[in-house]
Amino acid sequence: MKEKKKIVLDVLKKHLKRTDKFENQVLSLALKQADGARDDGWGVFYSKSGKRLIAAKKTIVGDYVVKEDTQEIADNAFYGCAFLRSVSMPASITKIGDEAFAHCISLNSVYIPPTVEKIGKNPFIDLDSKVIKNQADAFVIDAKILYNADRTRLISCLTDAAMVIIPKTVTTIGSLAFNRRSKLKKVQLPDGLDRIGRDAFSDCDALEELTIPALVKTIDPYAFASCDALKKVTFLGTPEHVARTTFSDCDNLMSIVVPDGEQKKFRKMLHITVESDTLVLSE
Repeated sequence: MKEKKKIVLDVLKKHLKRTDKFENQVLSLALKQADGARDDGWGVFYSKSGKRLIAAKKTIVGDYVVKEDTQEIADNAFYGCAFLRSVSMPASITKIGDEAFAHCISLNSVYIPPTVEKIGKNPFIDLDSKVIKNQADAFVIDAKILYNADRTRLISCLTDAAMVIIPKTVTTIGSLAFNRRSKLKKVQLPDGLDRIGRDAFSDCDALEELTIPALVKTIDPYAFASCDALKKVTFLGTPEHVARTTFSDCDNLMSIVVPDGEQKKFRKMLHITVESDTLVLSE
């Protein structure tokens, strides 16, 4: 714990001025968009009605209890609250927004109440499955991964495992689902996968090789961006849409294997010229 706290302190000291400026800008914008927002005394801001928790100051420390009758934890509400230790939410909560608890690196406990019906883009980036206690029937945590109830949407990877096998039931990998899982070396995608969301595997620095199943139709922007070790990608089929930024900043990606006769289409989708170092090959 002492070592973890030292790391946090070093990071905060290094980026103090920039962080303060950024925090002030974020809070200012959030509060401008929420007429009548109020500070509860902890540096946590609620909407005028008190139904929506809008944002928390990054300096919040310790254990926080969300006010009774709050219905929504807004997008980015506790983003980057490095000294936040635990969050207790009332049974009135129905929605947890995008990246709501992302990068809360000291967080050791947060409960998803039974009443939660909606969870946005990975609210739990950098968190471990031991931290998340799920009580909502609309969601399930299995093998350290958070899914919707029928396991068709993968919301958040909550493990730093080197290998992950995604269940056959999954048709959508949500935005940011595996973001920053830097120890992930191999992932087995299911044959029935339909969509890979924005930034789904971005910053997975250890990921070396990848096979995209034949039924995938859509790969959203930056899905595999900044995967430093990624060297080879094999497409078993031709998606209807592959964002041009899918493999942005994958500096070691030298081989993209595609179905026979589809090279031209992939070059166009990915904006890869014939002269590019990245190879688009046939099977």
